[in-house]
Amino acid sequence: MSAMLARALLLLLAAAARSKSSKKHRDKPTKKLNVLWLLVDDFRPQTNFYGQGDTSTPRLDAFAATARVFDRAYCQLSVCAPSRNSFFTGRRPDSLRVYNFVDHFRSTSPDAVPLPEYFKNHGYVTLGAGKTYQPGKPPAYDVGRSWSGELPYLPLMKNLTRCSRKNAKSGRFLDVCPEDFGEEAFMDRLTADYAVEAMRVARKREKPFFVVAGFYRPHLRWHVPRAFYDRYSGTLGTPLRSRSKPSNMPDIAWANEGCHTMTTEEHGTVAVSMDRPLKRSMVAELRKGYLACASWIDELAGRVLDAADAVPSAKADTVVLLSSDHGFHLGEQASWTKHTLFEIGSRVPLVVRAPGVKPGRSRALVELTDVYRTFADLAGLPAPARDVQGKSLGPLLRSGAPHRNFSVTQYPRCPRDYRKQWDANCKRLTAAEIPVMGYTLRVDHFRFTEWYYWVAAPATRANERFDPPEKVVDKKRKPLATELYALDDARINDFDGLELANVAGDPRAACAVAALRAALAIFLECQHDEAGCDDRVGAAAYRGSTCVDATTRADLRRRPGDGAAL
Repeated sequence: MSAMLARALLLLLAAAARSKSSKKHRDKPTKKLNVLWLLVDDFRPQTNFYGQGDTSTPRLDAFAATARVFDRAYCQLSVCAPSRNSFFTGRRPDSLRVYNFVDHFRSTSPDAVPLPEYFKNHGYVTLGAGKTYQPGKPPAYDVGRSWSGELPYLPLMKNLTRCSRKNAKSGRFLDVCPEDFGEEAFMDRLTADYAVEAMRVARKREKPFFVVAGFYRPHLRWHVPRAFYDRYSGTLGTPLRSRSKPSNMPDIAWANEGCHTMTTEEHGTVAVSMDRPLKRSMVAELRKGYLACASWIDELAGRVLDAADAVPSAKADTVVLLSSDHGFHLGEQASWTKHTLFEIGSRVPLVVRAPGVKPGRSRALVELTDVYRTFADLAGLPAPARDVQGKSLGPLLRSGAPHRNFSVTQYPRCPRDYRKQWDANCKRLTAAEIPVMGYTLRVDHFRFTEWYYWVAAPATRANERFDPPEKVVDKKRKPLATELYALDDARINDFDGLELANVAGDPRAACAVAALRAALAIFLECQHDEAGCDDRVGAAAYRGSTCVDATTRADLRRRPGDGAAL
């Protein structure tokens, strides 16, 4: 080869290497980006852009049109305190050992660095208001460690969230409670105003910000300015196909933990029962309260977004995330509030707007544990510590890279009487006192759930790091119950058509049960050590999600006695 040709070849290779290096880093931020987190309590995907045409959410609809909408995002434990402890630290509940309202990450995992502290450690102004952490879990909203202090933390003030009216007959406070007060009398208005001021303060100091607006509604009670309630003047639709519990559902799958009764002005106080759904007229009245709160939060979130976008550079220097802490039942599966492992109890809205990310929709299966690494990635910060278990959505958002093909949610059960397994409340029990843990594995086409007896782990060097001690599935006993629900992923926004029949005992679904049980067993074995875990679980999950043909899956979605497949 001539010297000239060799030199030309070297120059060509060098140029290719530079191009590859440039492409590799092209989408990485060259400076630290701001983060605005709209964190909404008890908010299922109840927006127009999630297919809920009866819900007025024009502000969030407009935001979603500029962002990436995740259609299948799930929490890791479907009640406030453990879910928030999980996603603020990026650790799964079993690794964090927070399952209810007893423990918190500062008591069980003092080495954990939650998201606000992580950003503060990297030079950010970190400010929060309202319900970010669960009040008291950790104590005092972790002031002094999580927040940088340019403004005092604005705590959730219960006197600004309570209904002032009671049902005349029962004496119970109303769950649906439109009020004629000015907006300043509502906690969430103060939270929105604080978020606007927090961004202004940070920009004035010329420092990047991490601002969390923790909106409390639509958490019960549905206390809302009347104008938003009056948006829903007509008769609302109610669940029809799903208003009863699923056929063949085990009792342990349902719980009255969230609420024993519901109270409205017209219907009074009525007990919530697994076998006696509330009257449709009462359900419509309750749904109107929830939807009014969704519209109220839509307006407030819109104001915060307007303030963020009023700065010309905002769309180039700010990551915005809309999410919730778990789902919420409005009569589906005869259930109210959260506390279940059904699709509606586990699924959350997740919407990301970030520089370099094209608007659109994703059907990837993602988890709230992914939020931690995603924020760090999109903001241009170093990779978090290894004990942060989620997986960044950055590669998926930037280039469509594959994500994991499953999601896991869990929930404890503490039956008072095993003849009434649904009468269970673990809210104030220590982890050592919890006797049953349910795990649900969401994959394409199916949701597989098993409820296990739960025992202290044998003392080994592998679990010496757990204090309090780790608990595990009792492998000496059969699962307490097994559930399998066939789902049409193209219609998951049809909340009334989900999980109508448990088909775990149907021979046509036997291959799915076996493969998904194996996948869940692998997950329980490897969940604390992330390396390779997703791949191992994913391989078994894929077998379970694909072994039943489409025609059979459609038939499995029918409730016995129903007509067309759902």
